[in-house]
Amino acid sequence: MALPEYRWVSVEEYLAIDNASDVRFEYVHGQLRMLAGGSRNHALIAHNLHGLLHNHLRGTPCAAYTSDMRVQVAIDRYYYPDVTVSCDENEAENALNSPRVVFEVLSPSTEVIDRTEKLEAYRELLSVEDYVLVSSERQVVEVHHRDRKQNYWITRIYGPGDTVRIESLNAEFLMGEIYERIRFKQ
Repeated sequence: MALPEYRWVSVEEYLAIDNASDVRFEYVHGQLRMLAGGSRNHALIAHNLHGLLHNHLRGTPCAAYTSDMRVQVAIDRYYYPDVTVSCDENEAENALNSPRVVFEVLSPSTEVIDRTEKLEAYRELLSVEDYVLVSSERQVVEVHHRDRKQNYWITRIYGPGDTVRIESLNAEFLMGEIYERIRFKQ
């Protein structure tokens, strides 16, 4: 859940505040956005994704990162995606600059930002090849894939029983693996 925004701060102030705090903040054009914890489903889905990706990426230069790793998408914009994959072995210690795949687990309080502001920001970041939105309220995964040959984005929506394809990683995951141990409200 995103909490209220605060006064304008510089990038340097943001990094100092974020590095010194136990609370995480995203940074968008001078504004801090405090992040709050998610639901049980949100946490389990992010955990499942990270585990699947970690196993798939073994022996490659790529690594899967949890929501503890921030991503710099522009000079004045930093986010904390739920799961991120980078294949750049020279990434900075405190922020990823070249993510290949970004996963956001959708929550009612953050879905609009994930579907609009963040989708636009990640599409502008040339290293991003897949932006994946995963519902925490029903079995739906939406993959936005950059087709570099045709220079456009393709969106694929997956539902129960489907196999989710992440083209840039040559990976396929069953919906049941992503949603393992998830309980939906009736």
